Amino acid sequence: MEARVIHDFVAHHANSRPDTEAVVDGDTRLSFADLQNGVDRIASALLAHGIGRGDRVATLAPPGIDFWLTYLATVSIGAIWHGLNPVYREREFAYLLGDAQPSLVFVRSPFDGRNFDEELRSVPNAVRTFVTLGDQGIETDSFVKFIASAASVSREQLDAARARVEVNDIAVIVYTSGTTGQPKGAMLSHNTIVQSALANARWMGDRLESTVCAAPTNHVGALNNVCMNLFANGGRIIFYPRVDITALGKIRKTERPTYLVTSPTGFMMTMNAPGFDPKKLDHTRLIVCGGATTSLNILEAWEPIGCPIVSVYGQTETCGIITCTDIDAPLEDVAVTIGRPLPGCDFRVARPDGSTCDHGESGELQFRGPYVMSGYYNRPDATRDAFTADGFLHTGDLGYLRDDGNIVFVGRLKEMFKSGGYNVYPLEIEQAIAEHPDVLIAAVLPIADPMFQEVGYAFVMPMPGRTITPEQLKSFLKERIANYKVPKGFSIEVALPLLPNGKIDRQQLKAQLSARSPG
Repeated sequence: MEARVIHDFVAHHANSRPDTEAVVDGDTRLSFADLQNGVDRIASALLAHGIGRGDRVATLAPPGIDFWLTYLATVSIGAIWHGLNPVYREREFAYLLGDAQPSLVFVRSPFDGRNFDEELRSVPNAVRTFVTLGDQGIETDSFVKFIASAASVSREQLDAARARVEVNDIAVIVYTSGTTGQPKGAMLSHNTIVQSALANARWMGDRLESTVCAAPTNHVGALNNVCMNLFANGGRIIFYPRVDITALGKIRKTERPTYLVTSPTGFMMTMNAPGFDPKKLDHTRLIVCGGATTSLNILEAWEPIGCPIVSVYGQTETCGIITCTDIDAPLEDVAVTIGRPLPGCDFRVARPDGSTCDHGESGELQFRGPYVMSGYYNRPDATRDAFTADGFLHTGDLGYLRDDGNIVFVGRLKEMFKSGGYNVYPLEIEQAIAEHPDVLIAAVLPIADPMFQEVGYAFVMPMPGRTITPEQLKSFLKERIANYKVPKGFSIEVALPLLPNGKIDRQQLKAQLSARSPG
């Protein structure tokens, strides 16, 4: 299909497949015609409340119909949407509301035992209107009054507002995780989101029949990698409000989704669940794994499903997925590479002086093209620093190009440390540790050392039901990597701390390291 702006997807599917199921959220099921009607109602109400092109609208809600309808409605009239995560606290809410300054905020409240309505109103902010969505399936007076205002907006006014939306208008602000400093809001345009979704839908094909979305909606992973990629293909999105492996297992059994987006952590959590059997996931037709490279041990444990497993790479600033391995790539390639850039994307591996690296030479991964953000919201200096003089995005990630065109991800530039004068990349060590058959996942961080300045310290999580010792790991690694790369300390963990997006929380591990010495 062709699309210029995000609402073109809504209109196309409602016209071409009106009775096809589009959304599942608990007992609620919406067809594409239902979805369009819900989007139109909310969009008209937003116009009635004075929301227009360029205004910001936020939604605090878990994955579900509330999120999906308010997002699609907001961007359809040219307003800019951003998400608020229900796990956030007052300080985080205050920062995000102060930075984006939304005119209207949709709030699911109560949720998970918290009254977010009161919490957000108590935070100093300039929000003009709060609309309380209520608990799931319960419409509050606030929402009823909000929707009633839609009657004052004619169909002609709604169509006119949508006609004014341009392809390069900003549609979404997605805030980076902020593990170093305050989060920055990456601005993603309609063109960026649409082109990214269409490019990914082309290589994923009819495997995008259905998926489960349980990831936080303020992250690019849920918004684009899961929902928009599937939406571009006219698939069915099954929402669940939180990551609960047992509950998600039941949903997969009844709904039989075809498309799974996960990470090494997601693989790990599912494998740790009681009764894990990959053959029970035989309805899955495509597994996309990103966030970090996945060890061959883990990939082989999922191979019995019998569907393609694809390694992808992306950032908030690249609208999510921007590279992928071939759909029929051997698992050895999936384990060690992140594939090739999407068609239409300029890519290079660059040296610090900006020159292009030779094949096999590590440098910064840089991208330019339709899938890259427009810049950081209200951050002109940060935006300028994010791009090279000729318009390539600085990812801050290191990798190299193989002769076959696949990219090998080396690690984050900021995570590299020096040990005795040598550059050490934690990811390389983590991959070596994960080659041990008893290891599920590992995280390596630097610690101070009086002789070598810094050395590695490894947090290791064994495979379910298995055990391993630091001595066994040291012996194993000495046969695989240089001596200076072998961590000087190990901690065998039952579980590793995670960020809301499912990645390992390295800041929390750093805090743990400050209270212990290597051993």
